[in-house]
Amino acid sequence: MYSKSEIYYDALYEALGKDYSKEAAAVHRFIRKYCRSGGVDLLDVACGTGSHVGFLAKHYKVEGMDLDPNMIALARKKHPKVRFIQGNMIDFNLNRRFDIIICLFSSIGYARTKGNLIRAIKSMAHHLKGGGVLLIEPWFSAEQWNVGRIHTLHVDNTDLKITRMSISGRKRNISTLDFHYLAGSIQRIEYFTEHHELGLFSHTDNLKAFRAAGLEVIHDKKGLDGRGLYIGRKAK
Repeated sequence: MYSKSEIYYDALYEALGKDYSKEAAAVHRFIRKYCRSGGVDLLDVACGTGSHVGFLAKHYKVEGMDLDPNMIALARKKHPKVRFIQGNMIDFNLNRRFDIIICLFSSIGYARTKGNLIRAIKSMAHHLKGGGVLLIEPWFSAEQWNVGRIHTLHVDNTDLKITRMSISGRKRNISTLDFHYLAGSIQRIEYFTEHHELGLFSHTDNLKAFRAAGLEVIHDKKGLDGRGLYIGRKAK
């Protein structure tokens, strides 16, 4: 997925204005409202470079998991006291359970298919303690997705300049994003591309996947920053 852009990931989303501190505070409020397991063990699935867990570590015993080994390496460098694991959200087994599992920034879209969505949420639900909560920030639905949208993002730091341009596409129930990067630093200027595919899951698809995993599900329309949030709670 992020074949070359991992090293630029934090700079890009800082330029976009993503506020991890504010989002982590909102996550903490949802956890306090819905979690009934009584513990503080938290797993961040598809954690990226660990920006959310860095703030959530104030309240919880945090761990992170990501499919991309380069993302894991960056997360470990940023947060050397936090345990990070390489793993696939669709099918993982850590042989222990958590009070809270989160999967944010629409990473669930990388499950791609309805079958994999069900498998991913079942895998996460399996790792929950009784009374624990699963928080998932969804990707777009088919009705929300705009084909042919061109977007640009710029990083203009003293020692790093990046322009990222993307165009959106669609293949049946899969959204596609083709990213083009031009990145310049003191060491070099480079150009590269990435192709991303994310599943377009409906509200009904998400509800069914949570219920198939045996979770009570609540949908908060606003969520952390307007994307919405699905909250699944496991029975005690």
